[in-house]
Amino acid sequence: MIRIFLASIFLMIGLAGCNLPEAPGGAKTSAPTNDMQIISPTAEATGAGTSTLSAIVPGPTNDMQSISPTAEATSPGTSTPSAIVPVPVSSIQIEGVPYKAYQIPGDPFRIVCQEPCPLDQRYIFAEYAGFRLAHAKLIELTGVDTLAELQPVDMHLVIDDSICREFPGGHAYIYSHTHQAYTCSDGPGYYSTIEQKIQKAAQPEEQYFPLHEYMHTIFFGRISGKAGNFQDPYAEYFHDFVVPLPSYAIGIMDPVGFCSYRNQNPSRGDYPLWLISELCKQNGFQLKDVALSLIELDKLYQSGGGQVELGFTHRVPTVAQYRDILNRLLGSDTTQAFADACWPPQLFGNTFSVPPACLSLSTAGTPTPIK
Repeated sequence: MIRIFLASIFLMIGLAGCNLPEAPGGAKTSAPTNDMQIISPTAEATGAGTSTLSAIVPGPTNDMQSISPTAEATSPGTSTPSAIVPVPVSSIQIEGVPYKAYQIPGDPFRIVCQEPCPLDQRYIFAEYAGFRLAHAKLIELTGVDTLAELQPVDMHLVIDDSICREFPGGHAYIYSHTHQAYTCSDGPGYYSTIEQKIQKAAQPEEQYFPLHEYMHTIFFGRISGKAGNFQDPYAEYFHDFVVPLPSYAIGIMDPVGFCSYRNQNPSRGDYPLWLISELCKQNGFQLKDVALSLIELDKLYQSGGGQVELGFTHRVPTVAQYRDILNRLLGSDTTQAFADACWPPQLFGNTFSVPPACLSLSTAGTPTPIK
C-alpha cells in the first residue's frame, strides 16, 4: 500500500514539477542498452560493445572501491543497491564554464558538475550506478534511446549551476551552444544526511526524477507539436508517456496495471494524461506497444520521412504521423483515443471536436510550469 501511495506521489510531482522550455527536436538513436551491468574500472574489454576502463578516476579515489550499503538498503520493499565503483572523470567546459564530467566509456549519458564541485564524490558514483541500471530498464520499455546526435546526455545534479539555474527545478532541454541534450534534477531527491542520499542514489528504484527528465530527451527530435501554423509544446513533452513509464521501469508501479493508469489530477494547460487508458480501452494498446511504436517512429525519423524542419539531421515527425504508426501497429484508428485524451484537434487536421470532458480542464487544476 505504501509503494502504491509513493508511486502516486511520484507521478503527481513528475507532472507538476517538470519545468520544460519550448521543446526542441533531434536525430540518430543509439542502440538499446541490453547489457548494463556495472563494469569494474579495471576490467578488460570482452568484445564488441564493451570498453576497457583501466583509466581510474584521477585524484583521491583510491579509497572509493565500493561503498558498502547498510542492511536497511536491502530490507523488504527496497531494491538491492547497485555496485558502486569509481567512474572515469574528465575536465570539460560548458558554455565557457569549467565542469567535471563523469562517464563510463560508451554510456549515452554522463554526470556533470560545475567546478568547484559541491557534491560528495561518493554520491556522484552512487547516483551513476543507480541511474545506469534504471536507464537500462527504461530503454527496455521504450526500445530506443536519446538520438545519438544529442548524446552524451549531460545530467546536472546541482539545479542552481550555470546551466540549470536559468529555469529552477527539474527539466530537460538542448544546450544553446551545442547540439546536445541535458537534464537537471536533484537525483533521488532531498535526504537529511549525505549517507542517506548515497544509499538511496545507488538504488534503481530511487531514480524516478532523473529518469523522468532523461525520458524527455528520448522524444527530442522524434516528435513535433507543429501542424501547419499551429504549435503546442505539450505534445513534444509527451507527459502521457514520460510521467508514468519511469515508474514501471524501476518497479514502483506494477506493469500488470499499465492499462489502468489514468491521471486523476489533471494540470491546467497540459494534457490530462489519459492517452494510455484511452488507447488501451479503444485500440487494445499494451505496454509492449510503447517500444514497438517508438522504434517505428525512430525509423520514420531516420528515413527522412518527418515533416517538420527543426534543425536536426532529419525532419521531425508530427503527432499525426505517430498516430498513423499506432494505427498500423494496433490495426485500428486511434484518432478518437487522442481526442478523448484531450490532445488538440489541430494536430490531426481538425478531424474531431474537443470532447466536453476536455473543455472543463482548461480552467481546472494547477497550471503545469513551463519555461
